Amino acid sequence: MTDINTETAVEGDEVELTEYTSESEGPVAGAEPVRRPTASAPGAATGRRKQAIARVRIVPGTGEWKINGRTLEQYFPNKVHQQIVNEPLTVLELDGAYDVLVRVHGGGPSGQAGAVRLGVARSLNGVDEELNRPALKKAGFLTRDARVPERKKAGLKKARKAPQYSKR
Repeated sequence: MTDINTETAVEGDEVELTEYTSESEGPVAGAEPVRRPTASAPGAATGRRKQAIARVRIVPGTGEWKINGRTLEQYFPNKVHQQIVNEPLTVLELDGAYDVLVRVHGGGPSGQAGAVRLGVARSLNGVDEELNRPALKKAGFLTRDARVPERKKAGLKKARKAPQYSKR
């Protein structure tokens, strides 16, 4: 932001405005310093998305990922999926603070990535709810996406696809 200097003519008891800035001065005297989350305790949670279910354990460590016995890069070669599962740790600035151990089954890669993200967010929330919950809630990581595939109906080929109609 830019500073705007103004000089005003003053009559009577009014105070003269000499300088205006829209930026804050910094920390206010007497205000509490902002507490940063720290990797202090282990946590565990379950995440679900579409047909995928992920059981997640986090323990203070060096940032190592193990998903079904494989590393993050081996299990999710797609960079987008790697970013999705890492988001809760990134939002809380805890990259490299926890080792993440995951067992995931069902669904496809996208659903599994979403399930792991929810599991990681829930386990971080369980570690320190007072400190971690507001940031995770604001980012939308604690909300379960309840959308699941629609069931197939009798007389149809899929959930909504009808057999081809022939007039004659």
